[in-house]
Amino acid sequence: MNAIDLFSGAGGLTRATCDSGFNIVLSNEVNPVFAKTHHYNFPSIPMVTDDINNLTTEVINEYVKGQEIDLVEGGPPCQGFSIFGKRRFVNTQGYDPKQDPRNFLVYQYIRIVKETKPKFFFMENVKGFTNLDNGLFIENVKKEFEKLGYKNIWCAVVCAADYGVPQERYRMFMIGNRLGIDFIPPEPTHFSVASGRKPIYKTVGDAIMDLVGKENEIPNHVPLRHKPIVAARYSYIKEGCKLNLDDLPPELAVATRKDSKTGKVSNYSHVYKRLDRNKPSTTMVPGHNAFPVHPTLNRTLTAREAARIQTFPDTHEFFGTRQEQCIQVGNAVPPKMAEPFLRKIYQYLEEGVNNES
Repeated sequence: MNAIDLFSGAGGLTRATCDSGFNIVLSNEVNPVFAKTHHYNFPSIPMVTDDINNLTTEVINEYVKGQEIDLVEGGPPCQGFSIFGKRRFVNTQGYDPKQDPRNFLVYQYIRIVKETKPKFFFMENVKGFTNLDNGLFIENVKKEFEKLGYKNIWCAVVCAADYGVPQERYRMFMIGNRLGIDFIPPEPTHFSVASGRKPIYKTVGDAIMDLVGKENEIPNHVPLRHKPIVAARYSYIKEGCKLNLDDLPPELAVATRKDSKTGKVSNYSHVYKRLDRNKPSTTMVPGHNAFPVHPTLNRTLTAREAARIQTFPDTHEFFGTRQEQCIQVGNAVPPKMAEPFLRKIYQYLEEGVNNES
């Protein structure tokens, strides 16, 4: 089964696609550092390091070489959906998401689906994608796919923890096909403690506690060198809690308040939060020093620890500066989150081939 891998990044969705049995004939990533990470981990997959606007029919055909495409997958960058704050809607302030260049990449994704005619497409994005313009934007995207013959479109917000990822991360998955198949999503494999069902959610402790004492021994497991005052603040954060200024001695509290325009530590909500070993992590967000504090150590997570929480294997290495590594890890789709859905797609395709024969 042949697939095209768009907006590849460091390869979270790529890994899930490969592990589900697909043969990726082409990947595309515009950022050269991210593409370097991708190529190192998937050396046999052809990588086009270029803007997707330049991924023309001619370029695609050089790699596809007349082969039938079974799947196009990818997650168009989502700045236009995730940084609006108070959303500006078409019906209220004349904002048109389709004209926002940050959203234009979604339509480039649709263009490539149109040109390659895959049997299935798999698109993922932030959960805010479903709410833009009170849901009208996503309906317009669905209509664009329907014009191309993809009448059976399944779309939902999925929780990573439900599929064995030690992280409560929510993403929108949209899956369509032109085979007339009503896609039935895979059943969750893990459950919250409150549900009373087993197996329960995987935890931060399951993912990373065996790495304590192995710093600098495996790729990307390099702790950030915090200033003494920062490490001192971390020491006052209880496991599973955010920093409480009232818990700090005066000299640390004043320094912390000086760090924040509001007198609070809200600007540091990800950094000043200590993870709980016995629960799934909060969402891994991209950015320099934006990972939360280790459950037992007075430092933020390393890129490797964050990658573990994202379900990347230790053999998956990340290149670039620490900040670039953090962005790659934080932006990625957890492979084990997407894999059950891609395996289901593969199963449908395989059944279709068997029925034809």
